[in-house]
Amino acid sequence: MPGILQRYVAGEVLRAFLLALLTITTVIVLFMVMIEAAKMGLTPREILNLVPYVIPGSLPYTIPVSLLFSVTVVYGRLASDNEVIAVKTAGLSAWTVLRPSVVLGFGLSALMLYLSWAPIPRANNLAKLMVFKNMEEMFYKFLKRDREFNNPRWPFLIKVRDVEGKVMLGPTFKQRGRDPKNPTQFGMIVQAQRATLHFDTEHSNARVYLDRAEVQRIGPQDDVVIVNDKYLDIPIPNDNKLLLEKRIQERTTSELVEEQATFRWLMAQERKRQAMAAALWIGSGRINRVSWDQVQRSFLDYGTWDMRWKEYETEKHLRIAMSCGSFFFVMLGAPVGILFARRDFLSAFISCFVPIIILYYPLTLLGVNLSKEGLLNATLALWSGNAVLAVLTGLVLPSVMKH
Repeated sequence: MPGILQRYVAGEVLRAFLLALLTITTVIVLFMVMIEAAKMGLTPREILNLVPYVIPGSLPYTIPVSLLFSVTVVYGRLASDNEVIAVKTAGLSAWTVLRPSVVLGFGLSALMLYLSWAPIPRANNLAKLMVFKNMEEMFYKFLKRDREFNNPRWPFLIKVRDVEGKVMLGPTFKQRGRDPKNPTQFGMIVQAQRATLHFDTEHSNARVYLDRAEVQRIGPQDDVVIVNDKYLDIPIPNDNKLLLEKRIQERTTSELVEEQATFRWLMAQERKRQAMAAALWIGSGRINRVSWDQVQRSFLDYGTWDMRWKEYETEKHLRIAMSCGSFFFVMLGAPVGILFARRDFLSAFISCFVPIIILYYPLTLLGVNLSKEGLLNATLALWSGNAVLAVLTGLVLPSVMKH
């Protein structure tokens, strides 16, 4: 059972941590939500609904910094009041004072590891679903943000000058050609002054109402037709996940592992399967039956599968490394706070935070890029930042532990 001193230190650190976490999380979440609101044109109600789903995604960044701030404040004050010296004079190790924060850092790292496994990715996905409640709203928000809707699965490429509510101003609709390998070839171009679009998901159809439109057909006999108050029907895929394919950050770790297993199987089997099928047709003298496009596709897709596998592997190790960052932040911040031994907590905090800004996060970003490119093992690449913090801890901790 922890003694009075350890309970006192734990209470002080926890109080400072919760206050810092509330402040930093509020600032970061408001900043993130305001950026999204300005970009997507969200209403105040949508902003309020979005906030609870944005908070979990900010925790991997706010918890370590809040913990670093709290330990530098508390241990700096304890050292300035000579309480650490009193502990050593009583024959106790400085570890007696440090233990509560180390336990807290370890516990928060375990909590972050659990949250990053599934709850945070699910919250990220729910945040997107909250913004894009239905296909029609989702379409207009994408169009307002990008001034373009270019999904290869849609038969039309849509560009607009601007969007007012659910009215497209100066829209251009370009119908894709029938050759899926050449998505930039168009068979018809429709330009209008204004247009509105309504989805009929039951019939897998989107109907566009045109105002003062000009239709140009591209082909051997080009012609231009002027139409007014007419509509254009656009067939759409019959699944509602058209625009909601999960990003890597929205996939749980279990989903990443399953996808990686699929990619490994495809990389191991697909090229062999296509090569064996081609060899059998050639061996039987029916070379005209060989699906050369499938053979070529399997070799081209291999690079895509390998790239996706590396991206998923990087994301898995990034979550683990970022989760364990809280522990290393404590191991560095607490000794530095004691060494500074002053009530001026800001100087101690900055002395810890500057190496983190200069080394930890840049090394983490560099590790992400190196791991995705396959230039460095994901474990080595993503743990380089934590390794630097461990080295810095090894430089400052012995001075604190000495009697």
